Amino acid sequence: MMMRRMLFFLMIILIGSALHALDLHVDEIQPSRITLSWDRVPSALTYDLYLNGRYRATVRTPSYSIEHLTSHTSYSVRVQAKGQGTVIDEGTIEVTTSGWEGRYQWVNRTRKDNRGRTTVLDYRVEYVRGEYVIYGLYEGRWHEVFPLIEPYQIGEQFEYQGTRAEEIAYRYNAQLFNTTAITPRFWKVLELKRNGDELLIRVETRVGALKYTALSRYAFTLDKAGNRVLRFSIEELGSNSWAIFSSPNEGEEGVFVASAIR
Repeated sequence: MMMRRMLFFLMIILIGSALHALDLHVDEIQPSRITLSWDRVPSALTYDLYLNGRYRATVRTPSYSIEHLTSHTSYSVRVQAKGQGTVIDEGTIEVTTSGWEGRYQWVNRTRKDNRGRTTVLDYRVEYVRGEYVIYGLYEGRWHEVFPLIEPYQIGEQFEYQGTRAEEIAYRYNAQLFNTTAITPRFWKVLELKRNGDELLIRVETRVGALKYTALSRYAFTLDKAGNRVLRFSIEELGSNSWAIFSSPNEGEEGVFVASAIR
């Protein structure tokens, strides 16, 4: 009996000593994606991947791309090589995603340009104190378009023709997408929201007794080629229509898809 126990514990020790660290390599780091590879383990049938301790996928080849991550975020990735349901080798690596900051540009490829107003859109993205700030280029100067205001200014009424920095930025931005001859009088931000790498701002505009509400959405993503893009769209809310200009480019489905240029 004693001999059997000694053999049992000896087997456990031998199995444990056979495990060694799987050498993981980072092949690509993007704001929303990381790609890893590792040396093939001859006796392994599959490889299990865990992200921050949670099961992510099982693959048969020694490489994998993890999608839908958040920018500027650290992740722990563990890979276990398995054969016949038994862990043969495993390795862990810490990876931090990159960011979306940089210059982006949208170019109108059609003749529909809102009476010459919307031919090119230039954006500059900065990462400040853990949050993204977006600037738009109008008449040679950069103006902050997101978040546009400070959080304590939500609900505060601004003049459309005002001279404050927020008022000038909003006016320039609104002129690019207003397809009517109507000039608003007042506006205010109803909501600012950050959903990971998606930024939203809901604005109410007043024209006389009428109120118009629109939701602007800035979404960072990678295109099919792995290039960074900034997708900007405006969605009208409520019963009143503001006749907002949308992207006329084929394949963009009304969304302004600005590509990273640096």
